[in-house]
Amino acid sequence: MALELVVITKIVPDGSEVFIDPVNLTLNRSLATNVINPADENALELALQVKARYGGRITVLSMTPPFAIPYLEECVGRGADRAILLSDKAVAGSDTYPTSLAIAAAIKHIGKVDIVFAGEKTSDSSTGHVGPGVAEFLDAELASYVSSVEYDDGYVIATREFEEGTEVVRIPTPAVVTVLTNSNNPRKASLRRKIDAIRQGVIVWDLKEVGLPPDAVGLRNSPTIVKRMIPFPRRDRKGEKITTDNIAKLVDVFEQNKLIKGGE
Repeated sequence: MALELVVITKIVPDGSEVFIDPVNLTLNRSLATNVINPADENALELALQVKARYGGRITVLSMTPPFAIPYLEECVGRGADRAILLSDKAVAGSDTYPTSLAIAAAIKHIGKVDIVFAGEKTSDSSTGHVGPGVAEFLDAELASYVSSVEYDDGYVIATREFEEGTEVVRIPTPAVVTVLTNSNNPRKASLRRKIDAIRQGVIVWDLKEVGLPPDAVGLRNSPTIVKRMIPFPRRDRKGEKITTDNIAKLVDVFEQNKLIKGGE
């Protein structure tokens, strides 16, 4: 039986163009260039590799406003079979808890799913909460910090990477795996597949479609509340050219900055 694979993806602002709404203390995404979250690109690539080895269908899923459609078409252009966008005004301002709840509801609405792939974290918040949260709401097994995946008769064999080494785990499906950033080289979309993706279009669902009430999501239903934000103080830096004609001054600078010990 072909595997049903889901890749959770998020469209995030370019890291160099992050702006904060001074009233709501949330990201103002309208002022930034958007990109596919880098770790989610690795998650998609890993799903494509699993599909190539074991067969199956890949659904890319995102909970984002409609501006995400071209990015989801890009994912289909890379090899995914279809894309679903969960878009509803009620989810605006959701933190990771209601986000995980809504995405899990959408996955349940898809039906039978064997493996859910997600990036280890998003570049705009870096919490790493959503993948594990989705696993919890799906009552599915979880493998985090994953670099590679194999499949064996209803089980996922995942290699996990840590600073101390690697760990290989075997967990039953349905399973959620969160994929390490830069763990592989995401492929590019071909022109033919991009054209086909645009023609195919993106499936759009709202909360009613997935059976989730509006009062379960949104800013008011998010347990994380930002009370205030304090700007990080900037330090003015200046450079000074020191030549070999002034070795003594160079040594003083190194000692002052504890780059060398006195007398060495």
